[in-house]
Amino acid sequence: MTPRAPRMPVRAALLLAVLLASAGCTGPAADRPAEDRALLTEQQAELLALARFTNYRSAAGIVSATIPVPGRTLRLDGRLDWRAHTGYAELRDETPGAATHWRHLLRWNRTTVSARFNWTGPRPDKPPADGWNERLLQPRSATVDSTLILLLSLGSDRPENAQLLVRSSARVVGHEKLSGVPVTVFSGPGTDTGTGTGTGDVPATAAPSAPGTPGRTRYWIDADGGLRRFAARLGGSGTWMTADITRQPPPPTTPAASAPP
Repeated sequence: MTPRAPRMPVRAALLLAVLLASAGCTGPAADRPAEDRALLTEQQAELLALARFTNYRSAAGIVSATIPVPGRTLRLDGRLDWRAHTGYAELRDETPGAATHWRHLLRWNRTTVSARFNWTGPRPDKPPADGWNERLLQPRSATVDSTLILLLSLGSDRPENAQLLVRSSARVVGHEKLSGVPVTVFSGPGTDTGTGTGTGDVPATAAPSAPGTPGRTRYWIDADGGLRRFAARLGGSGTWMTADITRQPPPPTTPAASAPP
């Protein structure tokens, strides 16, 4: 019997499908219709398969994201812990011409988000001990919430299944440089049309998609499989959430205690 490919937990897979359900199909990178682009080579599939695992091995990363909210310009800057599935960041309104601009501190996990509203000083290195307002995340109706969950989803404790990626609708859509580093730009797999898993653009569960079905995510990946930028088209805004990511070194390992003499 052929072994089954690793899959995300069903709950997480279904949630990510909801986040991208109403997305469009054009991207922020140079793009052509999916049917005009060749299938991934094995080497390209391996590169895409490593992206989320590389983040997980790094444990944490710095993120700077632009979030598409109609009529507003929102920026999120902070850090992600892909092993603990938590984030801590500053969310600010940078809408040009707005009479006022607010800043909030956010900390979140995969189910809840807490905010310290109208923060005025620099973002503390550690979250303040009190003053937080907590609520459940609402990815079905809130673009910011969808973004928070997607950012945490960019870490996985195992590589994706490269063979499934080869058979999916994932494609290479361009080659660029980010801060002088060459990257390959991938369009993620489109919505699963044949297996009933409902996993959408999540590469870990990428089953063969219908020919020409474009993905609604983009991945800028360096030669080592490191994810440098991620983008997703969310909701009905018609624009893309784009996040630049800088991985942090993994935490040092604790030296083993020496044996007593």
